[in-house]
Amino acid sequence: MLLGAIIALTTLAQQAGAASPCAAANIRWAHSSNRVYITGDVECTLTEIKQLGSRSIPLTLVDPANKIWFLGANLFIQKGAKLVLHGSPAIGDVDELRLKSNNLSSNDFVVIQADWGTVDIDSTKITSWDENAGEPDSEYALYKRAYIRVRSRLDGDGVTPHESRMDIKNSDISYLGYNSAESYGLSWKVVASPLDTVGVFGDVINNTIHHNYFGVYTYGAEAMIFLNNEVNDNVKYGIDPHDDSDFLIIDGNYAHNNGSHGIICSQRCNNLTITNNISSSNTGNGIMLHRNTNDSLVENNILNNNTDSGIAIFDSHGNRISGNTAKYNGKGIRLSVGSSNNIVENNVFSENSKYGMYFYKGSDTPTSGDGRIKLNTFKNNQIKLNAKEAIKLQQSDSNIFESNDIAGNSSYAVYIYDAKTNVFEDNTLTGNALNYYYAKYDSVNTIKNSVSFSVKIGDTLSNMSIMDSDNSIISNSKNLATNVYPSQSAIELNRTNAGASVVNFNGLNFNATPDAGNIAIKPLIWNTSGDFYKKWTAQSGILDTITTTHVVGDLVDGVSYDVFVNGILWNSFVANGNGEIVFDYTDVFENTKTFEVKTTL
Repeated sequence: MLLGAIIALTTLAQQAGAASPCAAANIRWAHSSNRVYITGDVECTLTEIKQLGSRSIPLTLVDPANKIWFLGANLFIQKGAKLVLHGSPAIGDVDELRLKSNNLSSNDFVVIQADWGTVDIDSTKITSWDENAGEPDSEYALYKRAYIRVRSRLDGDGVTPHESRMDIKNSDISYLGYNSAESYGLSWKVVASPLDTVGVFGDVINNTIHHNYFGVYTYGAEAMIFLNNEVNDNVKYGIDPHDDSDFLIIDGNYAHNNGSHGIICSQRCNNLTITNNISSSNTGNGIMLHRNTNDSLVENNILNNNTDSGIAIFDSHGNRISGNTAKYNGKGIRLSVGSSNNIVENNVFSENSKYGMYFYKGSDTPTSGDGRIKLNTFKNNQIKLNAKEAIKLQQSDSNIFESNDIAGNSSYAVYIYDAKTNVFEDNTLTGNALNYYYAKYDSVNTIKNSVSFSVKIGDTLSNMSIMDSDNSIISNSKNLATNVYPSQSAIELNRTNAGASVVNFNGLNFNATPDAGNIAIKPLIWNTSGDFYKKWTAQSGILDTITTTHVVGDLVDGVSYDVFVNGILWNSFVANGNGEIVFDYTDVFENTKTFEVKTTL
């Protein structure tokens, strides 16, 4: 959905029509429960509640000059009512609101709650207030703490939605909430209703939100916008969209120093746009997609110094992770619990204290499948200078790693354990402490269309298929033949032919394509300067006649070269502008044939 369309959707309730002025009939004070009820299609400010409501309501303007209020009662907004908490820059009457939150007993605090209502906060400061200490309430575990929440639900008829929203803009919200459902500090929730028929709404823009239990929490939210907020030093999460919060925009926020994840989207949160955020120094992940958070975009975020990972994808699918930078975390990115069909491209995962990319099944039960990491694509990423493996791939199948730059890592370039049918294509491995692909524990995978690389096979159950779609001949330190077929060339590397050593591979500027069957070609000499002499053997082991097209490169444009077969001059060719000679050779390759290319004398 386009940004403009989402903004239009989020403001739909506000555009439905102007509310009526606040009136005494819309304000009810219940002394026994310490509750103020605002009901009906009205907008009320604190000044209006104070003037029009009961004089017994514990609502006090404690500092008129600075517009500082103290609320000592629970405030409930119902039946379409709207509470307006605007500061002076928004032409309002409250520059600071202190919510009673005393550490005398577990229930000596107040709540602002909308059930089928709106809370509109702009250009103000809201915090809990411990009357005895004369400061915000920093204790949240033993005596609980004040909080604000809005809730939506279906009417008793089971059809009519009674929806709420809370907008927070240009404000400072702090020291709210404790560890109980909907009581986390700032909460938006759909309760006891089908989440596909009822939504809860609001925009959170240009705020500082700090020292809450959660920074913000949503459940069943629809098309909310979180834009340009600083969310920091919250006990648990910074920004936490939860169950079925869909089509959210989370852009330009700075989430830092939170007690768990900076940004976490959990359980069926789909079609999210998470862009241009900085999430750093959190005790958890910078950004986490959790439990079927699907079909979302995570792009252009900076994720640094997080205890766990810059980005974590847990049991989530179909997301695009692009253009992010994850440095100085535990891991750059991790995928677990069956995450699949994600595209991870053009990111930087560098200088992390463990791995650049980390994959594992985990012990949690996936919502579907067997928990193995599958069918993801990792392309054009920079994975550099990590303290351990650049890529640690475990319990993962049928993933593609293409054109990644893997450099300067302090352990294995690519460590593969219990992983099958993964394809590594055209990756660059340079300067890693163990600068090779290491496969063990029944790992059967493919390296494809790669020029220069090294492989080590760790056990007899593992192997690596080396393949090239252009039928290139691949020289190697074990002198293994390249098998050429009509559509590709290949070497099957296993513990038997590789042994326990590292095998180095280098694709030659030499292609051979048979019209049928396959031929094993083994390069013996390949000089790329001086006399440019080339020598190789070829054998099919069968009686069939095969025509093979050869493209022999690393020659000099315009120079004539002789081709010898089994020591006998067969033909001569002049190298083309690419420094290549091209010829077809037809014969039976049952027995080994030796080919040589020499400069014509």
